[in-house]
Amino acid sequence: MTLFLSFIQLSLGVLFLVGGAELLTHHCIVLARRLGIRPIIIGLTIIAFGTSAPEFFVTVIANMRGESDLAVGNIIGSNIANIGLILGLSATVRPFVIPVRIMRVEVPFLVVSVILIGIAAWQGMLSRPAAVILLFSFGAYLYFLMDSGTSCTLASDKEESKADPPRYLMRSVLILVSFAGLVIGSHLLIEGAASIARFFNCPELIIGLSLTAVGTSLPELASTISALRRNETGLVIGNVLGSNFANTCGILGFAALMKPVPISPHVLLTDFPAMAAFSLALIPIFRKGYISRLEGIMLLGAYAAYVSIIYLKS
Repeated sequence: MTLFLSFIQLSLGVLFLVGGAELLTHHCIVLARRLGIRPIIIGLTIIAFGTSAPEFFVTVIANMRGESDLAVGNIIGSNIANIGLILGLSATVRPFVIPVRIMRVEVPFLVVSVILIGIAAWQGMLSRPAAVILLFSFGAYLYFLMDSGTSCTLASDKEESKADPPRYLMRSVLILVSFAGLVIGSHLLIEGAASIARFFNCPELIIGLSLTAVGTSLPELASTISALRRNETGLVIGNVLGSNFANTCGILGFAALMKPVPISPHVLLTDFPAMAAFSLALIPIFRKGYISRLEGIMLLGAYAAYVSIIYLKS
């Protein structure tokens, strides 16, 4: 593929991503209000898992092909991008309040996921028994989400939904179409970006940690920007944290269950500590219940520094 065609592919990917994100965010917000579900729960479930679809396909397929560096690099790089790039950019554009439930539920699960991946990385292999533990943790997370989702419905929204029955089927179809647009857009962008990177002889792990990771995080970025435009900050934080937990425990766990994933020394010594640092940095920020513009700029700066370092080391 020529460099020109790679840029065309990349551009088409961005168009699909933006269009899919707009549709997804709009219809998820409407559906949440009609069902009486708080936006943060929709962000932590439907949007988070849907926008993690690119990570799922890239990671599982790469691991089955024996490209473990690309598989692991994609997940770790995507999690770092979600916090540093997406959350950082969101707070820089519009500082927002952190819901109280985040410190009670999502942050503990996030810390557990970091510890589990750290243990696996230290052993040099994400084995099938480790994958079962990750998937069990993911199942427990889903249970807490469903439990909290059923207990936080709003009475006024329930009355509204009874008075004006929504067309659930049509909205569900449109949400599925939105997800398809995100997956297609991510695929086009990843292929284009990877072709450009290989044209310049960029190593596979670096492609996974940067271009592929950012590419598969673009659905989260696109849906986050769309949510910010609608002042739905609950969707923003729910999307980022839900996607990260789905990436580490759900996607990487499933990939390792299919085929054990080797963890390279470079990931253990450099990339995992970076992911852990970004994840744990959220604790003091979330504890005070508010993420400021300065903290957003700091997250963006840290992410820019991380990407610069991995390219300089390559």
